[in-house]
Amino acid sequence: MSAEPQVFRYATGRLMRNMVGLIPLVGFPLVLHELGRTDPLLIALFGVLAAVLVIGVLGSAARFKLTIGEAALTVRGRLRKRRVAYADIAAMTVRRGRGKPSRFMGPPPFRELVLEAAGKRLVISSLPLGEEAFEQVVAALEERVPANR
Repeated sequence: MSAEPQVFRYATGRLMRNMVGLIPLVGFPLVLHELGRTDPLLIALFGVLAAVLVIGVLGSAARFKLTIGEAALTVRGRLRKRRVAYADIAAMTVRRGRGKPSRFMGPPPFRELVLEAAGKRLVISSLPLGEEAFEQVVAALEERVPANR
């Protein structure tokens, strides 16, 4: 095992896809304006909504950090930080998508790593990491978690 911790951040490609997804929100007031239906209240509402969502996406991306250290895994999410010692992890599984059925949808395009530790569950999604980094996290934890040896 290396002495240097592995650090994973929010995937840049995922951040760009999230930002592109907000373009229709910004474009809607412009389309209304071009159609001759200019309503300052509506434009202000969409402007505030767009600003809040952009700040939320950028804040989540800036805050996210997953660190695989020598003795523990540390995940800093949107609102809190969790640290789990490898010795406390009783089970580790990889599943496709969330643990809930999705109505009217096909299989989810992402995977999640579920860690059971001391009666609590920590779920790490491939969405913020990206597929390549997710594979690296799974491989690194498989080496370190005693339940998988």
